[in-house]
This record gives sequence, C-alpha cells and structure tokens, in this order.
Amino acid sequence: MRMKSQKGFTLIELLVVISIIGILSSLVVVSLNDARAKARDARRLSDIRQMANVFAIEATQGADVAEITGCSATTVEKNTRFCTGPGNVAELNRFFDPSIPTPDDNSTLCRLAATGVCQYAMAVGSTNVENALILFYLETDIAGLSSGLHSIDPNGVVN
Repeated sequence: MRMKSQKGFTLIELLVVISIIGILSSLVVVSLNDARAKARDARRLSDIRQMANVFAIEATQGADVAEITGCSATTVEKNTRFCTGPGNVAELNRFFDPSIPTPDDNSTLCRLAATGVCQYAMAVGSTNVENALILFYLETDIAGLSSGLHSIDPNGVVN
C-alpha cells in the first residue's frame, strides 16, 4: 500500500507562525508610539520657536503687554491662541499643541506646575513683552531638553 504525502501545514506550525507575527507586530506598534511622541515634540519645538520670534519682533518694535490682549496678565498663564495685538501677534492663533483635541479648551492650559501634556500658554511677569514666557510640555527627551514642562522667552532661551 502506498501512502499519499500530505501537502500543507500542521496546526502547530500555523500557530507558531501566527504567534511570531503577533510578537513582531506588537514591537512595531511600540516603536511607532515612540516615533509619534518624538514627532509631536519636534512640532512643539518648532511652534514655540516661531512664537518666540513673533514676541522678539514685537519687543524690538517697542510693543508692551498692554498692547497684546487676550493672552496676557501679570503672572497668570493665558492661552496663546487668544492673543491679539500689534504686528504678527494675531498669528499665534495658528499654533496649538498636537496632542490636544480641542485647542481652545482652557482646562488643558499649561501652568507653571503642569505635569502632563498641555496647551501653549503665556506667562508675563511685568508689562514688557521681553519678560514674557511661553510655556509648553515635552513628552520625550528631544534636542537636549528633558521631558516635562518648559518655557521659552522672546530671546529663544529655553528653560
């Protein structure tokens, strides 16, 4: 009697292949999440530097906080999306944190004690634009900055 050779895979072989594919796909998802966080942080840094440039330009033209409305108040954080004033300050409404689904929600506003992702905010210690700080939060270590809350002044100095 002649035996026919069976063609195909056994159940165990299929299960091994499926488990290997599952492990590899979970590794890819984890690495993609890190890449997404770094991409959001890169966008945050770009946005923040552009916002600081706007304030630096306004400071050289002699603007003071009294001329910038909607986002400024002494030592109180305000949403930069509502800034209006001279020159290019009105353009700040284009900047919003990439992790915040509703950028106009003030409950997600960066505060000096923020411990999580938050919307860009401005804190002013006097009536001079040169003393303004723009607050932002980084999810990962990037560009020599650690994760967490940071601020940038109009001169581009990040703290």
